[in-house]
Amino acid sequence: MGILLTAFVVFVAYQILYRVVRAIVNPVSKLPGPWHSKFTSLGIRYHLLTGTRSHYIDEQFKRYGPVVRLEPYQVATSDHLLWEDINRMGTPFRKTPRHDKMRIGPEPFLFSMTDVKLHSSRRKLFSRALSLDVLRKNWEKQIRAKIDNCVDLIKKQATEGTADVHRWWLVMTGDIIALLSFGESFNMVENWAKGKSDDYLHALEDAGVNILLRGLMPFGLSLLARILPFKRLKEIVGANQVVYDRGAIAVENLRNVKLDKPNLFSQMLAAAEKSEYGVLTDDAIRSEAAGMLIAGADTSGSALTYVVWEVLKRPDLQKRLEDEVAKLDPDFTDEDLERLPLMNNVIDEVLRLRSPASGTLLRQTGPGGVVWHGHYIPANTMVVTQQWTMVRDEKLFPDAEKFDETRFEHATATQRRVAQPFGLGARSCIGIHLAKMELRLATAVFFRKCRGARISKNMTNDMMEQLMKFFTYPKGGRLDITFNEELAQ
Repeated sequence: MGILLTAFVVFVAYQILYRVVRAIVNPVSKLPGPWHSKFTSLGIRYHLLTGTRSHYIDEQFKRYGPVVRLEPYQVATSDHLLWEDINRMGTPFRKTPRHDKMRIGPEPFLFSMTDVKLHSSRRKLFSRALSLDVLRKNWEKQIRAKIDNCVDLIKKQATEGTADVHRWWLVMTGDIIALLSFGESFNMVENWAKGKSDDYLHALEDAGVNILLRGLMPFGLSLLARILPFKRLKEIVGANQVVYDRGAIAVENLRNVKLDKPNLFSQMLAAAEKSEYGVLTDDAIRSEAAGMLIAGADTSGSALTYVVWEVLKRPDLQKRLEDEVAKLDPDFTDEDLERLPLMNNVIDEVLRLRSPASGTLLRQTGPGGVVWHGHYIPANTMVVTQQWTMVRDEKLFPDAEKFDETRFEHATATQRRVAQPFGLGARSCIGIHLAKMELRLATAVFFRKCRGARISKNMTNDMMEQLMKFFTYPKGGRLDITFNEELAQ
């Protein structure tokens, strides 16, 4: 026992001494920031686990200024000009080694790729299949049918009592991205309508958390899940495998020439075989399909939730939007929706204030490091930016916390340049056109079919506060609406 105690004391003493010496010699220690961030990353990791990381970083900017130390080798900036430089085409800033640990399967997927050339070639394959013209030609009618069906079910449930539109939007967007990725839907909307719990949907929600945790604990997470008797931890750790296994459907449909189920990957494979981009292995397809599912469901679903929330809170705005979409022909197209000023202003403002991807973006400084606001940041230091802070800058967006549907009617060039919910440069969201199409179509269909919908009286502002997993989500995990006067606010 004496030997174990001695070993423990020596280990603790070593850890303390190591961190003190590191803090003394590390140039990042000279930057402003919380005192404990010189020695440990526990502070920022705690807020990551509680979903409050964006809020925490925002508070540090308010306290210390535009350049802040978050952990011994991680620095954040709120300067939008630096953000633009970090994300511009040809930037020397690269994704970090943490991204490589965020793989879903054996091969990296588009988000996790650190190899610039590999990312560029893979992105080119996606770009054609996910272009607006191709989406409208090949997928718009099927996407519209999925949305119509979902909204009909929302209306039916809200007429009978209350409907949790947040959950409905998540299962709908999950079905849509599955349809595009695999050539077939997972029928999550139909299952939800029947009251069936979908384990896959839960895995989809947990997969983002899994990716984040693997970036922090690439080697110890699976071991902890096996040792510790926590069912929730085991579910999170196993989520990626569940989603990855679903990617086998994409491979099967792609390789089975007898199936008439076109999907994104059939288009990508054809492009790869005719170009210098290289072959897509089965593992690559499964990883990319899983990545598409994770990124494509939570983001659009969350954004649609906040469209409904922000509009229904304002009866005057709700009526104006309902009147605008009511003038559309029944067989309206996505192209028609691009010409609706109020609806598009509402969506733009939701994506500014309530963006599902407004959290931290990690990059790494290049050779020689950088000097920001008089502070030297050495090479290979992780640097952080976040839309959450930039779009709440009162100098750029007056009364920034207010939802103002007129904000983008006369937006300045700087405001439009900074409000980039889908990112900037070569690493911007590859699914931007699909996401915007979903937002336009679902918003128009909902406010045409669900005219007069009300927020349920069980909902509070606190429940709709945004927390951050891999993407943002409402704190209460739901948004209930109703047509029943007795159940409405």
